Amino acid sequence: MSWRRELKPVNLLLLAGVAFLLVAIIQIWWGGDMPFQGPAAKGPEMPTAPILRDQQPLSAFKTVAAKNLFSQARSDPTVGVAKVQDSLEGRQLLGTMIIGETKAAIIGGKLPGSGKGKPEIEAVYLGEEWNGFTVLEIANDSVTFHNKDGRKTLKFPE
Repeated sequence: MSWRRELKPVNLLLLAGVAFLLVAIIQIWWGGDMPFQGPAAKGPEMPTAPILRDQQPLSAFKTVAAKNLFSQARSDPTVGVAKVQDSLEGRQLLGTMIIGETKAAIIGGKLPGSGKGKPEIEAVYLGEEWNGFTVLEIANDSVTFHNKDGRKTLKFPE
């Protein structure tokens, strides 16, 4: 009876793997450092921003303090109150929606005197006040408005 076994290539590979694993465990346990320290071990680089307080004196911010962003008196002159149009000139019916009791119309076009700006698209609902008009009726192919001059109907463009 022989106590000696044959050393096959598979057994040699397993023995080499166990030896490498044992060396790695010993190195981690007693070495204290990781065996591989690549660029990811350092962490990401953080950019440093200049400290603004040290670079500019407090007097440089007088304008910011004088024009308080949250003041009630501050107003934007470019934002105006919507003007009542009282005219359907330049407007066209783009679509209607009738879902149960809810009726709406999509109206588009340019305001007179607005120049070459983007066309304005708005949704109006039955009974709503819109640009000086009251929406009286929304049908499949038209919308009827009423204002001080009487009734006006807007239909789909042909």
